[in-house]
Amino acid sequence: MNPRVRIACLAADAARWGTTQLLHRGGGNAPGAVALRLDPGIIGSLGDALERSVVVTGTNGKTTTTGLAADALGARGERVVCNRAGNNMESGIAAALVEARRERPRVGCFECDELYTVRVLPRLRPRALVLLNLFRDQLDRYGEIDHTQDVIAEALRRSPETAIAFNADDPLCAAIASRVDNPGVPFGIDEPTDLEADRISDSRFCAQCNAPLDYAYVHYGQLGKYRCPSCGWERPELAFAAVNVSLTCGGYEFDVEDRRGEKVVRHHVTTRYSGLYMVYNVMAALVACILGGGSVEHFQEVLDAYEPASGRGKTYALDGGYAVVSNLAKNPTGFNRMIQQVRAADGRYVALFLNDNDADGHDVSWIWDIDLERLRDLSDLRCVCVGGTRREDMAVRVKYAELGCPIELIEGVEDALRFVGAGEKLHVIANYTAFPPVVAELERLAGSWAAPVSQAATSVSWVERAEPDEVALDRPLRIVHLYPDALNLYGDGGNIASLSKRCAWRGIPCRVDQVLMGQELDLSDADIVLLGGGADRDQLAVCHELQGQREKLAAYVADGGVLLAICGGYQLLGHYYMMGEERVEGLHVLDVETTAGSTRLIGNVAVESAVCGQPIVGFENHAGRTLLGAGEKPLGRALVGGTGNNGEDGGEGVLHDGVVGTYLHGPILPKNPGVTDWLIGRALRRRGVDLELAPLPDDLEQLAHDVALKIATHR
Repeated sequence: MNPRVRIACLAADAARWGTTQLLHRGGGNAPGAVALRLDPGIIGSLGDALERSVVVTGTNGKTTTTGLAADALGARGERVVCNRAGNNMESGIAAALVEARRERPRVGCFECDELYTVRVLPRLRPRALVLLNLFRDQLDRYGEIDHTQDVIAEALRRSPETAIAFNADDPLCAAIASRVDNPGVPFGIDEPTDLEADRISDSRFCAQCNAPLDYAYVHYGQLGKYRCPSCGWERPELAFAAVNVSLTCGGYEFDVEDRRGEKVVRHHVTTRYSGLYMVYNVMAALVACILGGGSVEHFQEVLDAYEPASGRGKTYALDGGYAVVSNLAKNPTGFNRMIQQVRAADGRYVALFLNDNDADGHDVSWIWDIDLERLRDLSDLRCVCVGGTRREDMAVRVKYAELGCPIELIEGVEDALRFVGAGEKLHVIANYTAFPPVVAELERLAGSWAAPVSQAATSVSWVERAEPDEVALDRPLRIVHLYPDALNLYGDGGNIASLSKRCAWRGIPCRVDQVLMGQELDLSDADIVLLGGGADRDQLAVCHELQGQREKLAAYVADGGVLLAICGGYQLLGHYYMMGEERVEGLHVLDVETTAGSTRLIGNVAVESAVCGQPIVGFENHAGRTLLGAGEKPLGRALVGGTGNNGEDGGEGVLHDGVVGTYLHGPILPKNPGVTDWLIGRALRRRGVDLELAPLPDDLEQLAHDVALKIATHR
């Protein structure tokens, strides 16, 4: 060990002692950060002492898969270094290597944040990078998934000897493997499961030609067996395949076939976890063990003994027969997997915790892509509690799911237990920074909590109202959602829910029609049209789709049609917009043009507008700088400097007759009911219906609005 490495290690030791002994905190990232400051190459220096290593990355399942793979690699007694606590940035990996150096480990198994792979792989040069999946996550930090793909591909190019073991069921992962020359090891589930397909996927477009993919079957999200009908790109042949997947009373049972040789080798696996996501995690851990030079002889024993880290998926037994199940979920796909767990248990009491701290991402629009409506399948859902820094937003989301039970705003788990029936089980789902406090509270309650003498009286925040008298219309109000299979990045399902529910709650008959990619556009009897936002690749596909039908959209707008266009949809209506260095021809419906900015405008925004009586709140995340033509006027004036269309002229969005174009998502309508009602009222007047909209109880919406307004104006 050279002197620089030795000094860096000693300084890291001192930092660990200070954080654990003086500050009484876990060592975490601090020791690694100190070591990297003194020796930026310390990961490579200490990593060279390892005989072999593997790195695990991806959006969901990293910590579980890494811990399980590390246990499997060490099952024969070999010393394994692993960042088990989930400190997955460069500093966390450095800290793990420094702490383990005296034990002289032979094997490394590391969890790595997707954006840090480009800094870790070239230094560590592992045998394999295991890529689990790519889902939308923390858009204000990661940006669009395309950026994450670019980073991982570059990391692999800088470490050409590293094999990429990738989830071939995910076209976003397969696209990375197709871009690099590293040895590829595809794995996936090689049969339909018909268990957990989601309403929203992050991308189902071809990585080669951008055409919509055809799926033989979908497991969840965009994961499944796919093929491009245009260019023939398809899911790669699987080197490792899960087959004979069956859900038993205790979890999943399946076989993993190793198809790399002339003879197929089959490994039988049983789990005590009921989520299909665990089939992928377990299979990935098995693949990591094999590629990392471990033996699978004891894999089942390791799996049987494994306990998820940091309280994930743990059941806490409390006084009086109460129980609490703690689950971590940080994005729509993760939440949907946890909802599936609640459904499998036929849960009665649920608590959802939502934070918007830096590590969570400040944009909470993703909660509208959680399929909370699936909880309607529960036989006897009694109560949903919501907590966290953005509990009000989650409360509105639960309200619009119409679960038929009370919604309670809480501070912590103990508050939620006041509404839980005697001896019952509470299912807690919390996002990233909300989860550790939940676990800490449960650890405390497990040793000191006394069951209440009687259940608390429920103070109902919101329950379903009586059926209103139906408004007489010659036909229902027709709401047209354009291309939700492509433009689904910013929770636009919440905008549709706000429009349709606020009509239904007033007795206004309405119907929602989706126009999917490849379908004919018919706006002849449309009353409200929604054109949402999407990733660059998906937005480009929609642009091409609409260019052949732009006259229909232009005629609708010219006739006073009501249209809400969000982010990318807003840009599409103009003359052009920029996708990187490429100028993309727009639809020329509005006199608007969007140039490229050198930075992104990201954060909570408030806008003073004539559309409604209080500021419109939302979240912006865009690199484009939009300029309005002389005949266009903005939706309103941004109350926060440096935000809005371009960060300079103070305007946000556009208001053109019945068209509202805006960069605000969140989504915009649920916590701005005045904007929703403006759109509905405008559509009715266009139909010749002079109807004064009945007021609705918007207490939860107002709470969510006020929280967002406070955040925006104090940033």
